[in-house]
Amino acid sequence: MPAESFLVAWFRMLRWWRASFLVTVFLAAAALGNWNDTLTGIDLDRVRQFPLSKIRSGWLKDGSRVTFAGITATAAAGDEREVRLRGTGKSGKQWEAHIFGLDEVWRADLDANGTQDYVFFAGGPYFNGRATPLFSLSILLMNRAGMPVPFFTVVYKGENGDGIKHLVDLNHDGNAELIISSYDEEPSDPHAAAAFCSGHWVSQLLQFRNFGAEEVRGQIAGMTFPFIHDWSYGEKECGHNEGPNPIRPPTISEHGTSTQDAVTTKISKKGDADGRFAIDPVVRGCKTVSPNVVVYDRSQVREIAFPNQSDNYSSALANRIQHDGARVELRGVNKWMGNGDCSVKLIWAR
Repeated sequence: MPAESFLVAWFRMLRWWRASFLVTVFLAAAALGNWNDTLTGIDLDRVRQFPLSKIRSGWLKDGSRVTFAGITATAAAGDEREVRLRGTGKSGKQWEAHIFGLDEVWRADLDANGTQDYVFFAGGPYFNGRATPLFSLSILLMNRAGMPVPFFTVVYKGENGDGIKHLVDLNHDGNAELIISSYDEEPSDPHAAAAFCSGHWVSQLLQFRNFGAEEVRGQIAGMTFPFIHDWSYGEKECGHNEGPNPIRPPTISEHGTSTQDAVTTKISKKGDADGRFAIDPVVRGCKTVSPNVVVYDRSQVREIAFPNQSDNYSSALANRIQHDGARVELRGVNKWMGNGDCSVKLIWAR
């Protein structure tokens, strides 16, 4: 990313803070978990990359505006932190998408439908938390009418061009796949004596079909997906435990946004302070949902809210959906929160 980006200084401060915090709090633990010095088990430089074309790069500064491929990107000024993307479909219908920030823009036909799709790489939108991924990919899958369907994921390794390397073609069929790697510190080494000394990297493979992302499971390119890679600092760093300590399995999350598994409901109440929305009827055991991406598709405009901790556009859009009584599709439901609280990869309202 450009040197002038505020994120560069922020990343440096964040890394320093993370290291200082760990040393202060966990000094007695001889070894400290940190995704920066553990490996996912997949070397992105050695797998077949999906070919994309970069059409712009450089952090879009506050108040700046650029146009590319018929899309206008405008960065907010002042205390707001967002970039608004705007375009027009072939029918004249407008669309707009709100993202946290904009650095690199890439283009390719990810879902093999004959139209060019767009991948926006940037730092953020999440920074809080020692194990938080610092980069993201916001994707717009374009249909033949020139209207976008969104997909969002975070990535841990994004510097020096590593972000876009998560888009691959492992089975050599000319279609794009996306590797999403998730880090945890659930103990995987029974003999690691200290906390945060072992865990897992879980890499899941998704493919884009019918304007959604679907998980691909099984053996591809000599790897079996989901690909689980246990990491441990071992006895030298953590000491030896004769125990052994109990180990815990990794979490396999739902990242897909396929319409095949979607369920329909309504938002029954405005969002609470934690960004959860009550739904009625209850579906898949979910009483409330915390959305990742929100879409409100109306006759004249399609609005898309990508995750952004720096503004309330996503919550405001969901509240408008609730006020209008629009039915919503929930795509990519995760019930890991428990007690009837679910996270949802995509809420689509019409």
